[in-house]
Amino acid sequence: MKWLLTPAALYLATTLHAQKLQPEVRVDVLGPRPYSVEPGVGVVLPLGYYVRVGGAVGYALPLEPTLSGRRWRADVIARGTLDPFRQQRWGLSLGGGLSHRRSTTYLAAIMELEGREMRGLLPAVQVGVSGGVRAGVILRRAVPGRR
Repeated sequence: MKWLLTPAALYLATTLHAQKLQPEVRVDVLGPRPYSVEPGVGVVLPLGYYVRVGGAVGYALPLEPTLSGRRWRADVIARGTLDPFRQQRWGLSLGGGLSHRRSTTYLAAIMELEGREMRGLLPAVQVGVSGGVRAGVILRRAVPGRR
């Protein structure tokens, strides 16, 4: 997993000065059983008008004792947005990437619906698959004029 994240981290570090990053907070529910509730944080980097690459980490709450010692999750997901300039009330995005959890790396496929700006934040809901079902609620910092 390190050999995948190292090039991504280097790329992000070299482009940070030229991009407007969107920090986010999120809560995800991941399956299959035992289901886990995972609050987390992340950052989204725009690559052009339509593509967004996001990295996030989450930590499974200790609601399920069988997850002992395997609670951290890391995601790297790229998505294409169909409304990059917030011209519509709702913006649909489709994407995929990698999700590492419970000592295994999974392919991830997601669909995301992002809402209107509210007090400087963009709310979103995300559903998908990555070694099981996943669903999340996200709040991102709004960037003027784009999703």
